[in-house]
Amino acid sequence: MAGRLSQAIIEEVQRANDIVEVISSYLPLKRSGKDYKACCPFHAEKTPSFFVSPSKQIFKCFGCGKGGSVFQFVMARENVLFPEAVRLLAERAGIRIQEAPRSEAAEGGLDRSRVFKAVAWALQTFEKFLHDPEEGRRGREYLERRGFTEETVSKFRLGWAPDSWDALARAAARRRVADELLVAAGLVVPRSEGGGFYDRFRNRVIFPIFDTLNRPIAFGGRTLGDDPAKYLNSPDTAVFNKSHNLYGLVAAREAMTESRRVIVVEGYTDCLMAHQAGLGNVVATLGTSLTRDHVRLLRRYVDEVLLVFDGDLAGQNAADRAVQIFLEEELSVKIVTLPENLDPCDFLAQGRKDEFLQLVAAAPDALEYKWRLVRHQFEEADSVRGRRRAVEALLEAVAAQPVWVRTGDNLKRDLVLARMSAVLGVEEQSLRARLRELVRAARGRPQSEAPGGAEAERKPAGVAGAQDLQGRAERLVLKVLLALPGKIAVVRERLPPRDIKDDVHRRLYEKLLENQERLADEGVSALWSRLDDEALAALAADLASASDVGENADLLVEDARGVLKRLSERDEVAALRDKLGSSRSDEERRAALQRLQELRQGGGGGFLPPGTRPRK
Repeated sequence: MAGRLSQAIIEEVQRANDIVEVISSYLPLKRSGKDYKACCPFHAEKTPSFFVSPSKQIFKCFGCGKGGSVFQFVMARENVLFPEAVRLLAERAGIRIQEAPRSEAAEGGLDRSRVFKAVAWALQTFEKFLHDPEEGRRGREYLERRGFTEETVSKFRLGWAPDSWDALARAAARRRVADELLVAAGLVVPRSEGGGFYDRFRNRVIFPIFDTLNRPIAFGGRTLGDDPAKYLNSPDTAVFNKSHNLYGLVAAREAMTESRRVIVVEGYTDCLMAHQAGLGNVVATLGTSLTRDHVRLLRRYVDEVLLVFDGDLAGQNAADRAVQIFLEEELSVKIVTLPENLDPCDFLAQGRKDEFLQLVAAAPDALEYKWRLVRHQFEEADSVRGRRRAVEALLEAVAAQPVWVRTGDNLKRDLVLARMSAVLGVEEQSLRARLRELVRAARGRPQSEAPGGAEAERKPAGVAGAQDLQGRAERLVLKVLLALPGKIAVVRERLPPRDIKDDVHRRLYEKLLENQERLADEGVSALWSRLDDEALAALAADLASASDVGENADLLVEDARGVLKRLSERDEVAALRDKLGSSRSDEERRAALQRLQELRQGGGGGFLPPGTRPRK
């Protein structure tokens, strides 16, 4: 990463990029009163729930909940972090960003921008090698033999690494590309003896790998010799991590977003042939299984993932990974298995696209696929005994997943249990009870942490009600302050951040306090350049897009502040009572009793919801 972006630059970039103009370049917006609306680009919908406010310079989807400023839109649409979104918008506006590079040690001795340039140069060189009449003949013959057209070769910028120890290194020397840059980019390897370097990719068809900004960052190579490594990828570098990137993502992004589904294959040629056959929503992993980072990347574009396994793949380990993704992530995961031991490239090259689409349409979800595999493991799977053993094996695999021991996932667990009940033909209550036992046995956890555990059910209704009241009061304060930033100075004197219990609410409140003067002078628009956290930006956009606070803003804030104060005091009372019961120090007990007396004298009243204090 380059040097830190200054706040002045971020603000300049924000001013230069009107949110309506930026979002209009991605999707059509229609006027709706003083705002604009569209179908959300981040989830499938038929009725528009995605709104853009030119006056507040924010967007908000009331369907999926995404929201924020122009920075958060670009972050979500391009799958980049805040600094990269700023740079993209700066480039769009023609703003030159002057940055002090990070120390050489931080990047292994080189700035990332130089590594990017080295990879881009290598890509052009590999392309030249492929199109050289003599040098690239073998590479072109291989691609023609596999059925790839010139259009596909050009679109995906395929290349060729000659059958030579140092063809790329010699080309780099002629262009005065530094050796250390080639090493940092993973293009050459130092010789163990005698000094010098040799090319990492030799006698291989080259498949360039691009990041979400369509910049070349690495390469994959398919050998045409007797190298035991059929496929070779670039090592992880300052600009590339194979567990964070997918092949063909940029080419597939539009089709993925439109269909809200992606087909994930395992090889470069599988991905290329799918696109050549007209299947635009296909990507490939880079020699790894689908990782959590991959899923987070895809989740920005799709709601459903279809994993394609070669016909000769055993499938057990892959199925376990698919089940974990299904349980852990908010995605539908299905498994496509090809017949006749064919990979997707050969299958589609035979002109069997329609058959492929039929297999996709009929693909079982991850749980059903895992269930089929488990049943085949038991000789008597159709008997009562065999079926029971198969069910037990599947439950043990599911119980091992982290989702069962995390709090706050009750809805997810219930949905999974309902699906398992449908797949297995077993009553949901029986599954819930057995899973609870398996989790306790595997984790050594108490009953309350098992699937569908009763801790949430045992929580006193008054506690849940107080938590809801706390959240409503906190949101009301934030809503008023976003609408009327001039009131921040008054509220901060009477509402300490510690009284805001929700973490995201408190962090947004602290941001408002930090930027009190700027917000009072410039309004809420001054906040957006200071929110690089997606959760904070979404919350701020949600509250800022709400209806106006009206004439009773002062009264509403005072009511809400009073509620928060009383709830905080109630928590303090409970803590003091605990201390009285457990402390062995007379001094501590006297201090606790004195504080309790102060709270009783200064307290009063019950807990009124914000905005319901009796009017005089």
